[in-house]
Amino acid sequence: MMKPPTPFQIEKLAHAAAVYDPAKAHEYYEKHKKLKGRKKGSAQPPPRTRTTPQQKAKTKQKAELQARIQSLELALHNLQALIDKKEAIVKQNETRAKSKANQERSAKEKDKPATAAEKAKAARENKQYRDKHKQELKTKAKRADAGSSGGGHKAKPKDNAKKSIADLKALATKVKGQLAVAKQKLAAL
Repeated sequence: MMKPPTPFQIEKLAHAAAVYDPAKAHEYYEKHKKLKGRKKGSAQPPPRTRTTPQQKAKTKQKAELQARIQSLELALHNLQALIDKKEAIVKQNETRAKSKANQERSAKEKDKPATAAEKAKAARENKQYRDKHKQELKTKAKRADAGSSGGGHKAKPKDNAKKSIADLKALATKVKGQLAVAKQKLAAL
């Protein structure tokens, strides 16, 4: 059986029920609260992320690709400079050859016999010279043939220079392709 409450307990319960006012309690809290700011160092450091072997490999690949891209760009720049230099040399040689050919042509026109009698006289003199120096001319011809035993490569120095420029341009195109592929791989990573 339950015991009836004592008068003291009744008084305490009645007093507690009549005195509590939530608005008054909140007001009391607002007057007496003491807020404290965040203390330095209280924030937790960001969690440490562990790099996986795949991430390490990926960063290594990126570094290698970037180095390759730089070396390809440098090679391409050097090739372009070399191509420009060779093309300038070829142009100079062509202009020199043209001016030399013009000079030779004008010299031939000056030396050209004007009349049929002068032509006949020059032909006789040339024949006499050939008859007189027959052996010397043969040895000169043999020396000239022996000097160009490579199939007449001395006659075409400009073609080799142009071929070399064409090869350089082809190589530059190849390097541009490699550079584009390397950049695509880097972007894919």
